[in-house]
Amino acid sequence: MSSTVRTNDLLRQKVIDCRRRLESGRQQLLARFRGGATGMQIAGSISELVNQLVVELFVDELAFLSPEEQQEIERNSALLAIGGTGRGDLAPYSDADLLFVYSSKIERSFQRFSSIVVRHYWDAGLKLGHSVRTVGDSLSFAKQEPQFATSLLESRLLWGSESLAQDLQARFMQRLSGGRRRDFVAMCVEARQKERVTHGATVQELEPDVKRSQGGLRDYHLIRWIGFAEHGTGEIDLLRLQGVISKEESRKLLAAYEFLLGVRIDLHFQAGKPQDTLSREDQVRIADTRQIEKTSGQLPVERFMQEYFQHSTVIADLAQRLSSQSRIQTWSYRLKQFLTTNRIDRIYRLGTDEIDIAPRFRTGALSTLPGILQLFSAAAAYRVNVAADLCEQVKQRLKDNPPAVDARSIELFLDILNRPGRLGQTLRTMYRVGVLELLLPQFRHIRCLLQFNQYHSYTVDEHTLRTIEAIEEFNNHPGTLGHAYRAIRQKSLLHLALLLHDAGKGYEEDHSDVGKRLADDVATLYNLNEHDRELLVFLVYKHLNMAHLAFRRDVSDPDVLHRFAHDVGSAEALRMLFTLTAADISAVGPGVWNEWKGELLSSFFENTMLALTGKVEHHAEIERVATIREKVMELATPFAVLNEPNEEASPISRILKTLPPHYLLATAAERIAVDTRVILTRQPNDIFVEAMFDGETNSVEYRILTSEQIAPGCFHKIAGALTAKRMEILSAQICTTGDGIIIDSFRVLDGDHEGAVPRFRLDEVCEAIKKVLAGELSVEQMLAAPTRFVPRKRSSPVIVTNRLPSRVVIDQESSDRCTVLDIFADDRPGLLYALSRILFQSQISVVLAKISTHLDQVVDVFYITDRAGKKIVDPDLLKRVRRELLLEVDPPLEPASAG
Repeated sequence: MSSTVRTNDLLRQKVIDCRRRLESGRQQLLARFRGGATGMQIAGSISELVNQLVVELFVDELAFLSPEEQQEIERNSALLAIGGTGRGDLAPYSDADLLFVYSSKIERSFQRFSSIVVRHYWDAGLKLGHSVRTVGDSLSFAKQEPQFATSLLESRLLWGSESLAQDLQARFMQRLSGGRRRDFVAMCVEARQKERVTHGATVQELEPDVKRSQGGLRDYHLIRWIGFAEHGTGEIDLLRLQGVISKEESRKLLAAYEFLLGVRIDLHFQAGKPQDTLSREDQVRIADTRQIEKTSGQLPVERFMQEYFQHSTVIADLAQRLSSQSRIQTWSYRLKQFLTTNRIDRIYRLGTDEIDIAPRFRTGALSTLPGILQLFSAAAAYRVNVAADLCEQVKQRLKDNPPAVDARSIELFLDILNRPGRLGQTLRTMYRVGVLELLLPQFRHIRCLLQFNQYHSYTVDEHTLRTIEAIEEFNNHPGTLGHAYRAIRQKSLLHLALLLHDAGKGYEEDHSDVGKRLADDVATLYNLNEHDRELLVFLVYKHLNMAHLAFRRDVSDPDVLHRFAHDVGSAEALRMLFTLTAADISAVGPGVWNEWKGELLSSFFENTMLALTGKVEHHAEIERVATIREKVMELATPFAVLNEPNEEASPISRILKTLPPHYLLATAAERIAVDTRVILTRQPNDIFVEAMFDGETNSVEYRILTSEQIAPGCFHKIAGALTAKRMEILSAQICTTGDGIIIDSFRVLDGDHEGAVPRFRLDEVCEAIKKVLAGELSVEQMLAAPTRFVPRKRSSPVIVTNRLPSRVVIDQESSDRCTVLDIFADDRPGLLYALSRILFQSQISVVLAKISTHLDQVVDVFYITDRAGKKIVDPDLLKRVRRELLLEVDPPLEPASAG
């Protein structure tokens, strides 16, 4: 056997051995981690293991070179650990950041050698982030690439020429001297801002990237980088000794770093690969692993995430402060401030984007709470920030000696709340420095509070501040929202209600009930008059009511409208509740507010305003319906009888008059025109079924038009046919015209087909629906067919997060004509069919339905009557139906079998 073959065999065996040692080391560290080892201990051990393997493979490959080549490489190259590898805080599956530095005199031989070593590293299971450069190349690249520049700050020699490594480090640090260090900091801050935009621009992102989201580990690294550039060290304890950060800040920062690092290590071990996103599944798992106890108002996962956000806020706040301080110290910034600053009220210095207090006036101005609030009032009035170092002084002042809240302070706070424009940013700053919690102690409970559900995208405090920012935008809104918001005279009360509307969350009781008491307490503290007290309590207690009615009730029903108007009581209260509702929905998360919701709320608002005041605030529903009918007439005219002398007597016009308002307002004019053509041309016994595939959502809409005389129990039968065809029903809308024509729409996912559903499948389902409605085939026969057992595919994985039991609520108050059923349950295949079958078998007719599915949850609303079309008043029938529906949505557990 040749020496080359033996060499290759030895290297191959060495690589295999390194791979085995790497995986074995990870498993041993996993056991230590589960046994209670800290995140820093595990990260340090992982880094040590990786460094050891890196050096061993490097040296082993070097040993196969000639003595002369070995000496040449040893004298003219160095292997450096940089970035996280240099810091020694690697996660179990992090990339190993390496820099191969060499002298240009050995360029060709070292490039060839390093490429072989790198291949060995990958074969051994080490994923690299590496580069091969000369000292000059490294310095040039660091000027262009912030990530590489910051990684050099953390460089550590693993092997090779110490003088070469020192030369690189010395020349790099020299480039950070003088004014250039602030350019470096500015480059780092800008790079972090771009990274946050991609991975989470708010601390309270509910599925944060532990490394890259705001307040994540990368912001901890930013603190170190600023420390290196500005103070010569990135070590937290040394920064504390230099007075850069306080002892308490140092303690909290290191605790936050350990917490986040431990979470990241947990995510890596669980995934068996790099994983930095803290998903909801992992949140639940980690809370369970850490044996966090449930409290009366919080789930274990909510307590865990509240602690997470408290730590990430510490990191984010300190990173922001050090970044701002570095910016303030630049000559260009000082010059700009000098040239653009004006003196106001003797003590304030007003610049283009911030307000400050001259140093000699600071102690006196900040000695009282009214003095501090006058500063924020001026910031709100001039729509600028408060200077960063001044904020820190306010924060320290409140911490050292928190002042009492007096009448003057409350007056100033309400004045601030009455100044939209930049109110959201002002309140954020007041929250960060501790002023807001001093004025509203109720706000302290929701700091970093998480509600574990699929609806909200932010923590309760972040959502609340976003509602303020959302409502300010209505000031420039051209439509009904803007008109209503601008007409509100006492905006301070509205904004105060927004700050309190979710303050009752995190308790065992319903948050609206708790919020009602909290609002009453604030009204007492603020000495509000009786009218303002009642209005504040009403807005907080009923902040969900308008959305509930607009989205889940038939608001064209006069009874719903008048009851709501009676509860609201005044035009001013209605404007406040309307804009509060819109801001609340807008601040839930991206994409939650949409044009459809805006139209429904606006229409409801306008009709209620008409009932309250006798005049229309903006566009009345009657006019809107009339406009829709005119547009439909234009679209449908080519298909109508053109010679009709009286347009009002035309067939299309007669049909439009039979269509209920809720259908007209919720359906596009083009679709209404198509439906009216079908109604116009259909024969008495026709059953029209149409299928339309939507490529954006991968869903199919099945639309059915027929007569209720042909197909009694139409809704129940269609739901059954779709269930038998293995459809996942996402939503449904049903409508019955004044002439007894049924217009039903079902949006479904077809689990039998990925991507576009083929035409033959659409036709097959349409034909099945027709046969079931015509009585040629029963749902029971379809369900008995063997194909019902074909495996279904859900659209996406679902986490069951519903913390409340399934509910069936009977509402006899919302409508004079119908009984309303609200059903809340976990979704499952065939649920809608099962529910509608119970109603059908109980001789109950469904007049109107709003069916919606959100991930794992369904909210089904049925307007029901007896078969004679009258409201159901028999209490025994309602009790029995409710019991049967509850058994269907929440069946009792089967007893475990013996043995």
